[in-house]
Amino acid sequence: MTSNLDTETKSEIHTKEALGVLKQYFTVYKRTNYGKLILLGSIIALGLIGNLMSVFSTDKPHIAVVNINGEIGTETDTGNGKKIASHILSSMNNDDVDLIVIEANSPGGSPTDSQTINEIIVQYKHWGGSTKPGLKERVLKEINNPAALFDGNYKASGFREKNSRKLIVAVITAQCASACVQAIINADVIIAQRASLVGNIGVRLDTLNWSDLAKKVGVTNTTITSAEFKDILNPWNPVNDDQIQIAKKTLVAPVFQQFKDDVLEARSNKLKVDHEVLFSGLAWSGVEAKEIGLVDAISNPVAVQSALEKMSNRQYKVYSKNSFSLNSFIQNPFASIQNL
Repeated sequence: MTSNLDTETKSEIHTKEALGVLKQYFTVYKRTNYGKLILLGSIIALGLIGNLMSVFSTDKPHIAVVNINGEIGTETDTGNGKKIASHILSSMNNDDVDLIVIEANSPGGSPTDSQTINEIIVQYKHWGGSTKPGLKERVLKEINNPAALFDGNYKASGFREKNSRKLIVAVITAQCASACVQAIINADVIIAQRASLVGNIGVRLDTLNWSDLAKKVGVTNTTITSAEFKDILNPWNPVNDDQIQIAKKTLVAPVFQQFKDDVLEARSNKLKVDHEVLFSGLAWSGVEAKEIGLVDAISNPVAVQSALEKMSNRQYKVYSKNSFSLNSFIQNPFASIQNL
């Protein structure tokens, strides 16, 4: 029985093999400028060729996979909210996509980035209407069906009907906390592992204050402002309780309310916990998160992939890619080899 777990294209595999050879070459000739120049040129050429091949490669019907990994709000392809949302939008607009999977492993991060991801999902659901009747229920049933893993005669039934939109499935691995929850909360189906960390719904604002240290070492700072609150929470000034309360009211509270509204709009009919507890900043295991209604099912990414691929007769295709970066290569050539 052919495995569906290998989702890399042939071009990616060949690129990795070539990079492995170059890595060995570098080990032998790393002490010569000649070897370094050849390696640098080869890496740049292969990186550019790999990127061009991915641009011009033809699609076939597939399941689109978009990754959220690490802190949300970074400039990485799997951390930047705009890039993640763009991948999701591309999969929504691709007629060769039958299903969208968001694999999430993030401790949280920027609320603006998570809102960008969430809003794309919400807008698509409002525009696209309903999914195929009974599809969510079948997914929840089949992700833990051993036949989806081991039965070679397992029959597919398709994911879409005419005029139905694509189902969006979020799969949480190690953790999905804070901004990550906001990013995926409107997925049609949310799946976590038993030991996943889920929750920590809330907003925090961090600011350093070294005024006591500066006073001890005799360092002073002069700040000239145009208004009373222009230098609010200035780290050179002693902590001011009035300013902290103002920051809570004008910065933290409004963003927190937006977060709460998103969660309640998405899961209000599924939640089985008091709002005071839900929005206390607590985090739960995947099992507990299912009990209180934050997630829909418990499984693991291997079982989910197998079930979805067999149900749809489609394979995973990862939209989140680490493109070749000359700057990254200059800083760490081996990291560039591994990331391509």
